[in-house]
Amino acid sequence: MQVGFIGIGVMGSPMTLNLLKAGHEVTIFARHPEKPEVQAVLNAGAKLAPSARAVAIASELVITMVPNSQEVEEVIAGPQGVLEGTRKGLIIVDMSTIAPSMSRKMEQAATAQGCYFIDAPVSGGSQGAVNGTLTIMAGGNQDAFEKARPVLEAMGKKENIFYVGPSGAGEVVKLVNNILAGTIAASIAEAFVLGVKAGADVETMAKIISVSSGANWQLSVQFPMRAFNGSFKPGFMTDLLHKDLGLALDLAAENKVPMTMTAVARQMYEITRAAGYGRDDYTALLRVLEQMAAVEVRS
Repeated sequence: MQVGFIGIGVMGSPMTLNLLKAGHEVTIFARHPEKPEVQAVLNAGAKLAPSARAVAIASELVITMVPNSQEVEEVIAGPQGVLEGTRKGLIIVDMSTIAPSMSRKMEQAATAQGCYFIDAPVSGGSQGAVNGTLTIMAGGNQDAFEKARPVLEAMGKKENIFYVGPSGAGEVVKLVNNILAGTIAASIAEAFVLGVKAGADVETMAKIISVSSGANWQLSVQFPMRAFNGSFKPGFMTDLLHKDLGLALDLAAENKVPMTMTAVARQMYEITRAAGYGRDDYTALLRVLEQMAAVEVRS
């Protein structure tokens, strides 16, 4: 398939490489083509276009993977955007995490020009992007989703690619997921700082909790890989989780739903950003709590 990709970053680069490995022809647009991530996909066979519009002209399906709602609107509906190069039947798949209201706005704009817009955010972080095992949750036109499925299967685990409902539904599910990811991670950081300060061993606590009622994926995978070893190499940056929790609180306000724990967790990540760890993995919250308690949580 002729696939366009806009947003060649930590996630977009390995996702594009997996599309190329699967045999798709890929055209990309990148504001900074000199970056190593962009050069990697160009060296692997992707073609560089001068604009998002040019990507659309060259493609049957265009994927966007950018940081926020404003950038999605810019690359799709802005000057030299995807919709300026669209033709009837083009499928636009936005895999960013943005406001559901923006997804619905882009879906309306795409429909007006005879093409399709699918919101298909992902979970699995940079490692899932590299391995091609992302979980994908998609909202929008179901027929267009099924046409896009072979492309999605090059980036995600086949059994973990879900159609979840109308436009915006994929983003709603993703925000719910990230609420849980963020609040659980904050609780782990807080609990383990207390445990170590009070004299318990990190590995012993993790081993026991993994077979107890506190067991969870964050503790079994994310914290050993990113935090307890002291690396905090970003699988998912603090800045991005902070942004997503803000989107969740906006969605809650629209629906008159109180979100006390989410609000507290977002403030904890705000503190982490203020401490200079915004581009580190979100488990870097542990560093802030360690400094406050004068203790180090390492295995």
